[in-house]
Amino acid sequence: MSRIIKLWLLLFFFVPAAALSYEFPPERSKSDAETEFGWMVLPLPIVVEGIGSGVPIAAAISNVYKSADLLMAKTFFEGDFEINLFSFSKFPLIGDKLLFSFGFTDLNMPFRSYDRGIDSGKDDYYQTLEKYDSNFVTFQSQFYKQRLEFLVSYSTGGTKLEKIFDVDGNEFSNIQSPQRRWIDRVIGTQIDLTDNHLDPNEGLRIGILHSESNYGLNELSDYAVNDLNVTAYFPFFETHTLLFNAFQSRSYITDNGIVDENALRNKYGLGCYLETETTACQNAETRRINYWLKRNQSSKATALGGLNRMRAYSLGRFYAANSSNYVLEYRLNYSEKRTPINWIFLGGIRTVLQTSFFYETGSVSDDIARLHEKMKSSFGVGFRAIISGLIYRFDLAKGEDGIAPTLFINYPLSLGTLGS
Repeated sequence: MSRIIKLWLLLFFFVPAAALSYEFPPERSKSDAETEFGWMVLPLPIVVEGIGSGVPIAAAISNVYKSADLLMAKTFFEGDFEINLFSFSKFPLIGDKLLFSFGFTDLNMPFRSYDRGIDSGKDDYYQTLEKYDSNFVTFQSQFYKQRLEFLVSYSTGGTKLEKIFDVDGNEFSNIQSPQRRWIDRVIGTQIDLTDNHLDPNEGLRIGILHSESNYGLNELSDYAVNDLNVTAYFPFFETHTLLFNAFQSRSYITDNGIVDENALRNKYGLGCYLETETTACQNAETRRINYWLKRNQSSKATALGGLNRMRAYSLGRFYAANSSNYVLEYRLNYSEKRTPINWIFLGGIRTVLQTSFFYETGSVSDDIARLHEKMKSSFGVGFRAIISGLIYRFDLAKGEDGIAPTLFINYPLSLGTLGS
């Protein structure tokens, strides 16, 4: 923990001497371009070695009706994967005070499950090909120029495993208990004491999120997760910004599932006696049993890796009962002019063009006392544009697993849907 305390001390004593000269909380600003109509339509090819490929078409439309945004994705061409996604978010029910979002997802996609803990290797995983479906509804309220937000969300989902693959590409289809369903409930709040809700240059933002997952199955543990996200922004050289983000996630069991390995193996085995590659099947089965056994025993906090945290690593790369992540980022603003864009695949009003340099460090542990004993790091460069209220960003990050590119829309350090 001493390294984290030192980082905070360096931040507040050496960096923001200039920041203290600014009014706090800073005066709130908003660009008219945030409410302008914008769009993006692009193919998103997906290739998973040893499993297959697919080419869904994704479309995002901002401010399609007042503040409401529309996101869609669908696979139109034959492939190994199928994606059907629809989301209609931030529809104003009562002016800008109460917003409503809903959506659904229907996928036939691969998902990767790594070994638990910070010491798992990049090849310590098994992959599943799943038919996955989910739907959600969210209510979000905003007050005082979006400085105070509240969120309530309810979602249901289910999955059916078609095949399981090991790291060498061997596939196994004699899966016991291939189906499961769940219900997620989320409540959250955010205090936003920054100068701009979409692209802050100075100020402080604090978000808290509580989520509960209920599987409705005796063999799987239900659990809850509490997330805390704090981001401080400091202006540099008039238009540039230094950002520091601290994230903490804690989880705990709310209803116990099976914690006996033999009993869980009887429920979640792979029927390896029916497979040709018996030894490979048994190794994959053991990896799957360990995944669910340890999750039943200790729950699962918000994972590190992927779009938002530890961007040099795969989605969900590191996980345990507790997780933490710290980000230092410097943003160079090249332009804040209103620039109309009317390309075939992208359109709207661009207001911000940035390059950012970032360094991230994080860890996960089932024992909270040992959470910061061993940390992983990620660093890189990102390119960012804000077009009609949507944030488009491309990051290139490096870590122990190598170099990873990430392309996504909306704010990378948001907590759930807060701040998106």
